[in-house]
Amino acid sequence: MTPEELRAHCDSLNDERGTGGQTRLADLLDMHPTLLRKKLAGKVKIRKVDELAVEEAIKRFKRQKKSK
Repeated sequence: MTPEELRAHCDSLNDERGTGGQTRLADLLDMHPTLLRKKLAGKVKIRKVDELAVEEAIKRFKRQKKSK
């Protein structure tokens, strides 16, 4: 996963104003928001386990949102 792909995942979690996706994804991953921002900036490598966790967190979030 590239930082651009990770950013697209964050953007998919934005609210109606187009904000909050990074914070929401960090919360879903139980990750400090600063670490997520470093991954988005390319300062910290995005590992395969990160990629899998992101995909699972997004699926889980969308299921929860759909059931409301």
